[in-house]
Amino acid sequence: MRLMQMIGPAARNVFKATAAMTDDVLRVAALLVPCLLGLRTAVACRRAHYHGLPGADALVWAGLSAVFFLLSLMKTARGLGLLRGFGDFLRGIFKQRGWYEDRRSLQITASIAVAVVVAVLVVWGLLWAWHRIKRYRLAIGFAGLTVGFGIIRFISLHEVDAWNANAPWARTGIDLVAAAGVSALAIARFRQLNAPRR
Repeated sequence: MRLMQMIGPAARNVFKATAAMTDDVLRVAALLVPCLLGLRTAVACRRAHYHGLPGADALVWAGLSAVFFLLSLMKTARGLGLLRGFGDFLRGIFKQRGWYEDRRSLQITASIAVAVVVAVLVVWGLLWAWHRIKRYRLAIGFAGLTVGFGIIRFISLHEVDAWNANAPWARTGIDLVAAAGVSALAIARFRQLNAPRR
C-alpha cells in the first residue's frame, strides 16, 4: 500500500509530462502542415506565372510557409528547453536600459497594438476573401492570429499569463485555427492553379 502511494504521484507527473509533450508534438505537426501546403502553393504560383497565368502571389505563399516553419521551430525549441534563460537575458537588458521599472505601460501598449494589428489583418483578409487570387490576404490574417498571440505571450502581461494558465487549450486552439485557415486557403489556391483551363 505504501509503495502504491509513492508511485501514484510519480505516475501522475509522468502522465502530465507525456500529455504536454504530445500536445507540443501535435502543435508542431499542425504548424508544419500549412508550411508544406504554402510551399507547394508558392511553387505552383511560380509555375503559373512562368506560363503567363496569374501567379504573382508566389512570394506571399512562400513567406507564409516560412512563417509557419519558424513557428514550428520555435515551438520545438521551446518544447526541448532550448530557450530557457532567454527571458532572463532579455529582462537583464531591460533593467540595464531602465525600461524594466516602467514595463507595465509598455506591455499594455504593445499588447493593444499587436491585438489591433491582428484584428485589422483578419478584417482586411475577410474583405478580400471573395477575390479568387487575393485570398492570401485572409491567410495572412490567419497567420497573424498565431503570431500575434505568441507576441502577446512573449510580452508577458500578468493577466495574459494567468489566463493562459487557466486555459492552456487556447494556445493550441489558436494554432489549430490559424493552421487550418492557411491550409484551406493554400489548398484552394493550389486547386485553382491546377484547374483545367478552357
